[in-house]
Amino acid sequence: MTLLRPFPGLVIRPEWTDRVTTGPYDAYSSAERAAIAAVNQFSFLHVTRSQEDVAPERRYDIEGLLNGCSAAMQQLYEVDAYVTHDEPTLFLYRLEIDRPSKGPGASHVQTGIMGLVPVTEESDPRILRHEAVRPGRTDLLAMHLTTVGASSSPVSLTFRGSGDLAAEIARLCQAAPELESDDDGIRQTVWSITGSDADNLVELIGDRTLYVADGHHRLAAAATARSRSADPDGPLGWTQAVLFPDFEMLVLPFHRIVVDQSDRTTSELLEALSTVGSVEPLPDTDSARPSVPGVIGLYLGGSWYSLTLPEASGRRPVDLLDVSRLQDSVLTPLFGIADVASDPNITYVPDPLGLDTLVERCDDRSGIGFVMYPTSVDELMAVADADERMPPKSSYFEPKPRSGVFVRRLAREGHNRSDLLPEGDTGR
Repeated sequence: MTLLRPFPGLVIRPEWTDRVTTGPYDAYSSAERAAIAAVNQFSFLHVTRSQEDVAPERRYDIEGLLNGCSAAMQQLYEVDAYVTHDEPTLFLYRLEIDRPSKGPGASHVQTGIMGLVPVTEESDPRILRHEAVRPGRTDLLAMHLTTVGASSSPVSLTFRGSGDLAAEIARLCQAAPELESDDDGIRQTVWSITGSDADNLVELIGDRTLYVADGHHRLAAAATARSRSADPDGPLGWTQAVLFPDFEMLVLPFHRIVVDQSDRTTSELLEALSTVGSVEPLPDTDSARPSVPGVIGLYLGGSWYSLTLPEASGRRPVDLLDVSRLQDSVLTPLFGIADVASDPNITYVPDPLGLDTLVERCDDRSGIGFVMYPTSVDELMAVADADERMPPKSSYFEPKPRSGVFVRRLAREGHNRSDLLPEGDTGR
């Protein structure tokens, strides 16, 4: 079965980019989303609103919430904010960010193929996962898809790259782009690919295994929506995705902050941690970033240390990850944190926010900071190949596709909203 399919997509017009597009929904706090939406009626955050973004007394009016999202999307159609592609199209999507920590002028560039991939279940080996999902969030995303009738934030997938595909992408990127923008420190370039060039990309992708890098909940939501559809082989049988080669992916860590419920002193905590592995003082924040796997940075009582993790508790790919070794040797036995997804005594700081943010949050909560070495793409693939699941917040992919740049409008693929609902369900 074909793994990649073109679609009649919409691309934001250059003059509307700054007003419409945003970072991913969860890149902002609820207060930040409210502030942006309050001053910009065209922000895509109006389309992606969730229960956190409405007044408490309206939080459980799901129908009203989703109808508001649909109205916001309709407004963008009415102001003609998008260029419409009538024929099936693939899009090449290049993202570039500066990386000053790597030296003056250093940057990271990755170019992916935007199209549709089949909606698959977890057991399907064509698209492999490495994270578990929360059913409540999946259900709301599925309802959003069928009510709004459109998607914008693609599932990010990666694959083992090859020279012939890389050469073809480089050739196609020599053409004039459809969109160039520089927004929030992310430089974006979009090329539209049709006809025989699109067919060639589909053939080059072939049947190679795809791995979810970011968007496990969106893929699970697409499967839920498909299972509820009166036409499961129609548009809901496919979902929007962008495919990046593995050698271009930038994986950064999520750092951890833990609050000790036993109220131990700094010296008592250092003594406890010393039973796990070697603890050595460090001179400053810059030295706290691990340079090799198996060693993490430790912020405790206003000072920095390094902590050498013990050997993995098992030999499975997931056991060998630093995040698993920390979980098994420190978080559960020393702090009683068994469920890292829901325990209120652990929070996470994505690496792009910086270690100064970690220090500030630790000081605010009298917390202990753990600075992680990044999980590699090879490790992620090994976990997925073994059908295992990483602990939550094991990897942070940067840069992330912007919301509102591309829109897949399901009605343009020949289906009305009534086709997207189970028989007898009017959507009310």
